[in-house]
Amino acid sequence: MFPRAWGRRSLLQALPPRITPKSGQDRSRDNGFMFPRLVLRGCQLWPSLLILFVLFGQISHAQGQERLNLRQAQFSHELAPLEQEISLPDTWRQRGLPARGQGRYRLHFTLDQAPPHGQAWALRAERLSRLHRVLLNGAVVHEQADSEAMRLHASPAQTWLELPSALLRPGPNELVLELYYQRRAGLSDLWIGPAAELEPGYQWMRWREAQLPQWINMLAAGFSLLLLLVWMERRHERSLGLFAWLCLLTSLRNSVYGLSLPLAWVQALDLFFYLAQVASIQLLGRFALAWSERALPWYRHSLRWTAWPLLLGGVLASWLGALETWRSWAYPVVLLLGLPALGLVGLRAFRVGGWRRLALAGAMLLMMGAAVFDYLVGQGRLSVMHAYAMPWIQPLAMIAFATLLAERLVVALRQSERQQAELERQVAERTAQLQAAHLAKSRLLDAASHDLRQPVTALGLLVGMARLQTQEPRLRQLLDQAGEGVRGLERLLKGLLDHSRLDQQDRPVQTTPLRLQPLLDAVLVHAGPLARERGLRLRVRPCALWVRSEPLLLEQVLRNLVSNAITHTSQGSVMVVARRRGAQLCLQVRDSGPGIPPEAQQRIFEPFVQLGNPARSRQHGSGLGLAIVDQALRRLGHSLQLRSAPGRGSCFSVLLPLCEAPSEASAAPAPSGPSEADKSPAVAPQTIWLVEDDVELQQALSQQLEAWGHCVCSFDTAEALWAQWPAPPDPAPDWVLADHRLPGMKGETLLQRIASLGGPSRLALMTADLDPASGAILRSAAWPTLQKPFSPQVLQALLSQTTTAPVLPTKPAT
Repeated sequence: MFPRAWGRRSLLQALPPRITPKSGQDRSRDNGFMFPRLVLRGCQLWPSLLILFVLFGQISHAQGQERLNLRQAQFSHELAPLEQEISLPDTWRQRGLPARGQGRYRLHFTLDQAPPHGQAWALRAERLSRLHRVLLNGAVVHEQADSEAMRLHASPAQTWLELPSALLRPGPNELVLELYYQRRAGLSDLWIGPAAELEPGYQWMRWREAQLPQWINMLAAGFSLLLLLVWMERRHERSLGLFAWLCLLTSLRNSVYGLSLPLAWVQALDLFFYLAQVASIQLLGRFALAWSERALPWYRHSLRWTAWPLLLGGVLASWLGALETWRSWAYPVVLLLGLPALGLVGLRAFRVGGWRRLALAGAMLLMMGAAVFDYLVGQGRLSVMHAYAMPWIQPLAMIAFATLLAERLVVALRQSERQQAELERQVAERTAQLQAAHLAKSRLLDAASHDLRQPVTALGLLVGMARLQTQEPRLRQLLDQAGEGVRGLERLLKGLLDHSRLDQQDRPVQTTPLRLQPLLDAVLVHAGPLARERGLRLRVRPCALWVRSEPLLLEQVLRNLVSNAITHTSQGSVMVVARRRGAQLCLQVRDSGPGIPPEAQQRIFEPFVQLGNPARSRQHGSGLGLAIVDQALRRLGHSLQLRSAPGRGSCFSVLLPLCEAPSEASAAPAPSGPSEADKSPAVAPQTIWLVEDDVELQQALSQQLEAWGHCVCSFDTAEALWAQWPAPPDPAPDWVLADHRLPGMKGETLLQRIASLGGPSRLALMTADLDPASGAILRSAAWPTLQKPFSPQVLQALLSQTTTAPVLPTKPAT
């Protein structure tokens, strides 16, 4: 029947154009895991959802006004060349012919007039072979390329073919269909007419047989995933897990029944159907054994010893092109394996009372009937117009099983909740004990913070001063090493204390309006020397906006981010930028460093984690800086974002809530921060009065300041300095450096008294206190604050200022 030239033609040239109707998109919503009660509610809503889908399909895919319906044809077969009159739809096997082979249909129709010029006409068939050749009035209009692969998978499918309207003529017209089938041979009745009038009917056909079953089964697959989530919380419920996997596999298999796939995928899809069918029976058998709580060793062994031969045999048969033959032998075996499973489920169903027994029995009968029906349809023993029933029956049948399994889980969950209540009582007692121990640790850290920072500051100043006073190279080298050790000790001490204090979640954080510019100015003062030492450019863009945060914690965040960027950048620059994003301010720290690989971008915020430093070199900090940043931002409620790639640097972004400036702050002139010109380490000799109750630190500071050429006058208490304060016209000192925590009068009280006199003296406060409440009080003052321990470079940068601009607490690189 088929010309020899047919098999040699290009497949691309012969592919018929198809009209793909528009379909909705599946939308899944992740509403979280709500345990079996949600499963029960889903079972109750399932029939309603199905009815809504059907109604939606009837409304949105109403049929159009089709024109010509062809129901009579002359048919000839390769085994019976003489034509005979038949009626459509036609099923070969019902007329005694094989369900595979070649056939030819000749149809006639009459047109009153030729179609208007330019009007598109089409042919619509509900069942027509994928391997076909169509002739209209003797001219070939569509031809599917013949090939061995195409012959193996030639089966009836929904078809839309465009017809050249120029070939249609008034009066009699002839349409010839030359078809080849591998299985389910036959032909539905045909519709011919204008494409615009036939398309609604084609869309309805596609909706009814392809899209609606797909949507229903995709919903069933989502429901199966919910059951899997329940099972993952209760792994000992083996029957629930097997049932969920069974429903998921069958739903996915049913979802691809109506897909129109390229020829290259047809063989793989055919194999997938076979493997899914075998796996479904295996899962059904194991589920039946687990749910019925029966051993049945003979059935368990039958499932085990037939699984791999059936699966591997199908793969081998598909590779050899004999899957259809293998399927005809394997499917009866698969059906026989499913019968004991249905029997076990039936026995268990009769042990369930009430309406559930009827529901389970009905579901079993439906599943069994659908399996037999689909087998007969696949073998071509039923009408070619029949579609597979399993895509419709399986989602409905799973309702009864899922409801029963979910109710069983609810009972178990109630027992678990009672046990959990008792466990929570015991946990509450243990938590109270841990909180008491945590409070004791916090108090110890509060007491140790001040006492530990004082000697470390003195040690750093003494080592730096000793290095300046010696000229012997070997001794200078030893002092350099000692200085590096002191700086490492400072970083580790501050990191440990900061990290431990930030872990105190019982202390509420009080946020206040904060002008960002002083924070940015302080970056130039305190991080500038380290950046210049490493040959980097530190750039800070000015920002006049106000944000709401806690000043000390925000200072710790910015200092650690900038120090981290400088430490890990070997060349280029580090930039601090503030950008408005709606009601928020995005504070960014950018660097031109080596970048961070994606797999390490979460790990770097863990304590003591350092990338590219397996030897734990102190030059790369202590590994606590970003951990402190993460903890501080969690307490503040600010979000942190990281963009980085290897070789492209890193960008850390902190989102801060914007706020209006306080009225008193808006009226006052903003203090000016240090400029790039103020970074020079050279400072002219000045008169400095120092108040420090720690003897070692007082001596170290005095010696360091005198080594720089300053005139220093030291005091142990604030009262002693206030008693010696010169009255006009005697000159006042250029600087007053006072410790915060002094015996008697506090340092800030002393500076407030001096400031009230209105003299020319510049004031600064030194503190080892990290308490956020105390830090907020210190930041509200109009003088700089040095956070101990601080380096000589930071002290010299402070003395080089020509104004009393506040300086943020110092924090070394971590």
